[in-house]
Amino acid sequence: MKLSFMSFTCPEATLAEFLGYAQRHGYEGVEPRAEASHAHGVEIAATAAQRAEIKRTFAEAGVACGCVATSRSYCFAEKPRRDESVAVTRQLVELAADLGCDRLRVFGGMPPQGMSMAEAIQIVGENLGEVGPFAEQHGVVVCLETHDGFMRADDCAAAIRLADSPAIRATWDLMHPYTKGMTIDEAYAELKGLVCHCHVHDGTYQNGQPTLALMGEGEIPHNRAVELLQAEGYGGYLSGEYINAWLPDEVLPHEARVLRGYMQ
Repeated sequence: MKLSFMSFTCPEATLAEFLGYAQRHGYEGVEPRAEASHAHGVEIAATAAQRAEIKRTFAEAGVACGCVATSRSYCFAEKPRRDESVAVTRQLVELAADLGCDRLRVFGGMPPQGMSMAEAIQIVGENLGEVGPFAEQHGVVVCLETHDGFMRADDCAAAIRLADSPAIRATWDLMHPYTKGMTIDEAYAELKGLVCHCHVHDGTYQNGQPTLALMGEGEIPHNRAVELLQAEGYGGYLSGEYINAWLPDEVLPHEARVLRGYMQ
């Protein structure tokens, strides 16, 4: 099990600065967020030469591109919008492959008014099924996150199973199923065997509203999730997602210290 963090921790950092934070605080990987105008340059628009330079920069830093996080979602009522998102996902798969990265994070999306959850699962599963063979050919696993309309682990898992591809798996954001009333054990039971990436960030809740907290100072039992993942032999990343929360040199050493304590 390895540690990484998303570029939301330092969105204005260049790629070299981003990797410098990882080196300084002992992280094996980072997770650049594409489609969000961050300064690292990991975007579809990067040319072949730029992609080669980005890949070289990662290698020279000794830090992996653990996952490329995207804005892709699929449960739109209009088929042309779904088709467009599938096409862009394929471009992002190519980007990840060009960088030597084998994971891509996507969302299911928020079902629009009038669309049932069953319909949303069907649409997202079918769309991810269209992406699966292309992702397999490129050696990239597309990871549907427990997020937005798919925060519940059972809904996320249902769409993944419908896609029916070894290249379609889950990003388990530990916070989101928890906020929907699922315990860590209940969420894991739904996702067991499907988790290829994890997002971690602790928090507290008042009137149903989450507030980020430093790891170990909130309500989410990340230690239990680590225990379950280790028992399965999970070798992927625990990737910290800290949006508008703390300075990188404040949050990163704390999170690494606590998470490594859980691993031990």
